[in-house]
Amino acid sequence: MTNYQAGPEGGEYLYPRSGDPSPRVGAKVQLLTIGGVHTSGPWRDDGSCLGWLPLPKRNMEKEDMISYLNPPRSRHD
Repeated sequence: MTNYQAGPEGGEYLYPRSGDPSPRVGAKVQLLTIGGVHTSGPWRDDGSCLGWLPLPKRNMEKEDMISYLNPPRSRHD
């Protein structure tokens, strides 16, 4: 059993040096560094990263539905 989950919902890294598109320089994205570390930060086209992924989007409709169905409890409950 693995201690992580990867799959289509998480996307796959894009590798600009192998022909994939690059994000805008300075755009905040998820990064795969040359050391194999996943982090987030601004894209720099300086060779310090192997790949990138767009940041995930929030689904505010689902968050509102969850908040409606499970309102926060007060500290006194």
